[in-house]
Amino acid sequence: MRGFNRFCRIWLYIVYAILFIPIVIVVLMSFNQSEYGTFPIKFTLDWYILLFTESNLLSATWLSIWFSFVVALAAVVIGVMAAIGMRGMSKKALNMFSTLLNVPIIIPWLVLSTALLILFNAVGIGRSYIGMFLGNLTVVIPYVVLVVYGRMSGTDTMPEEAARTLGAGSLRILIDITLPEAFPAILSGGLMAFVVCFNNFVVQYYLAPFGVRTLPLEIYNMVRVGYKPDMNALASIIMLFSVILVVLVSKLGFKAGHISNLRSNMNKPVD
Repeated sequence: MRGFNRFCRIWLYIVYAILFIPIVIVVLMSFNQSEYGTFPIKFTLDWYILLFTESNLLSATWLSIWFSFVVALAAVVIGVMAAIGMRGMSKKALNMFSTLLNVPIIIPWLVLSTALLILFNAVGIGRSYIGMFLGNLTVVIPYVVLVVYGRMSGTDTMPEEAARTLGAGSLRILIDITLPEAFPAILSGGLMAFVVCFNNFVVQYYLAPFGVRTLPLEIYNMVRVGYKPDMNALASIIMLFSVILVVLVSKLGFKAGHISNLRSNMNKPVD
């Protein structure tokens, strides 16, 4: 058994190496003077200077950030409302609704994007900001709903019932009890929606207006004509902010979950 555990540990190290070695190489190449990423590495900041002075990547990145934020915000609002509605469903209706939610996740984005483009052309939306927004929203909403409902279905309903007995209205219960209880899941679902939208090349390629280039589309067009090292610089910056964001979200989610657990424990009857 000890030998098997050692074997599994070695495989774990190999998996970590496969995951993180490419990231380390990208960061190193962003400081490498060679335009073609050759060794040995000669330190330079030229690619970062190029990124902030001449490259189109920065404007495409800001467009992707703002667009993904708007999509994630809309997905959180709709997803939370849908998760709350699912709590009152019968078991049969809940199973059917959960199955339907998994359809946009299971269907390949290539097929979904083609179907959406045909639909939007038929109703006169076509390739536009509205179409791109609705397409990305269709993709990310199921993630938010499933994550938030998973949290809500496992929380204690006693505080809500007690508040309702004492005369609190539905809106008051939602703001003071339901949303704080589900805050870690809302945060996680919103972050997941943002990341999925930010990286979604297929949907944006099919539905983006002509001439509009989000970051995935800009990188695609740059790779077609030739690789440039400023991509490494941008990738390194994005990875740095991603690590910071994950740490902050984890701490906020942990604090919210800890406070929620304390409230639940305080509301439990004492034997």
